[in-house]
Amino acid sequence: MPGPTFISGDRIDLRPPEEEDIEFLQEGVNHPKVRQYISMFRRPYTEERYRDELWPVDSGEDGVTLLAVPTDGEFADDPVGSVQLYPVQDADGYANFGVWFHPDAWGHGFALEASAHLIEHGFRSLRLHRVSATTMGPNDAAGRLCERLGFIHEGTAREAQFADGDYVDLDRWGLLADEWDSPEAVLDG
Repeated sequence: MPGPTFISGDRIDLRPPEEEDIEFLQEGVNHPKVRQYISMFRRPYTEERYRDELWPVDSGEDGVTLLAVPTDGEFADDPVGSVQLYPVQDADGYANFGVWFHPDAWGHGFALEASAHLIEHGFRSLRLHRVSATTMGPNDAAGRLCERLGFIHEGTAREAQFADGDYVDLDRWGLLADEWDSPEAVLDG
């Protein structure tokens, strides 16, 4: 049985990944719709490779990685995605934001709620000054998520990454602590 909830939301809880979550995590990073926009997942992960390179999931002083687990409905009590603030650079008050959700759970608002609560944790508990994100240009959903969370588009690195047989732009996003309101403001907006 999974350990304690780290952050509770209205419809979703965030908790650290555990050994029993490896099958879900491996399935998620291997899903073609997830892999296409995350360069570190470009090559498929066998269980052995996953354990060697990605397990245990980095959490602690260097960052926070949490699984999003809906509390009711079709997906209740099963992880549907992962949100991260990694790495956390304490000296600069900075962290990078990352997110992926299993395509079966897309379109339910889970990514927005989980992300809003994680960013709240970053600004309020970790005392971050800035959270940044990088999205591939063709990933419109990631750009919309950043916008809904209040991130400001800070620039585009043209044709900076190779994905799906083509060079694609990378969009850079930033959110400062004094620009952040609350998860409730994001979810109600």
